[in-house]
Amino acid sequence: MSSTHEVLSALPETIVTVDDDLRLRTANRIESPLYRRVPAVGSRLEEVFHVRTVGTIASLINDAQRGRAAEGKCDIGTDLFQVTARRLEAPALTLLVFQNITNLRDAQAAVADLVRDRSRFLASVSHELHTPLAAVLGYANLLAEPDPNLDEPMRVAMVRDMTDQAWDLAGIVEDLLAVARTEIGELRVVRVPVNLAANVAQVIESMGDRGSRIEVRAEQVVIGVGDPARFRQVVRNLLSNAATHGAEPITVEISADETHGILEVKDRGSGVPRDLTEAIFNQYVFAHEGAAPGRVGVGLWISRELTTLMGGQLGYRREGPTTVFRATIPLLDGPGPGG
Repeated sequence: MSSTHEVLSALPETIVTVDDDLRLRTANRIESPLYRRVPAVGSRLEEVFHVRTVGTIASLINDAQRGRAAEGKCDIGTDLFQVTARRLEAPALTLLVFQNITNLRDAQAAVADLVRDRSRFLASVSHELHTPLAAVLGYANLLAEPDPNLDEPMRVAMVRDMTDQAWDLAGIVEDLLAVARTEIGELRVVRVPVNLAANVAQVIESMGDRGSRIEVRAEQVVIGVGDPARFRQVVRNLLSNAATHGAEPITVEISADETHGILEVKDRGSGVPRDLTEAIFNQYVFAHEGAAPGRVGVGLWISRELTTLMGGQLGYRREGPTTVFRATIPLLDGPGPGG
């Protein structure tokens, strides 16, 4: 049967006893982040323990001597300990149990950050949904009421703007659904032939008047393998990002290397700060503070998730005055129809 010392040594907590002169009497281990030197019987408290803990420990011992038990925390920077002090009567000692709760502290901090990020994300999404929805409802009400002051060009302009706003709404909803599926582990992609130029053309056509100002350059027919609907979602997010945060001219260039089809969306906007070139692909990160609302907070993140699921990559770079987002998907091994 193990001795008491062997049992105590096997415990994860650091356990010591201290007499009324604040001298160490027992310790269940000689290595602990709490110690500034190896604990030895008879050593004074301040000689053994980390300097940041001495005051707290002495206070807990004093409380335990008066009330038989006390609890507190010792933070040494790298580690955080929950401390329990109990008074022993025979002999007159104070038992101190130090439980390392650093992981709990870090987990709580991570949860707090996540809650903060999600609250910010939800606020942004609410704004993004409200803005185009309000425009659609406003135009619909005007068009539903007969008004002799609305001539045909004005009606056409309203319908065009309604189409643009509805396109934004559809994209936001699609992104949010993809995020939800990702978080519950149900986001899937199919693997079928994808004609890059044909799918880009579908997205641009759905953009209405905004799409007419986007130039597409494709020197060859590029057939990749992926999910056509998800590929179009990536294209839509990249074009929406360029239209909202970039500047014209906006161009789409389609090419291929030996293994992948390549889609590059380019614009003449100011780009993002250098320290955010990777952070813009993180969930809930907003790289365009103070700019017009767009789907940067989730659109780029979900687009990278989708290209990765399809076996490709999504990245960002600056080429002089030009912002470039580059998405890839694997090439089809042989000839085949577009998706």
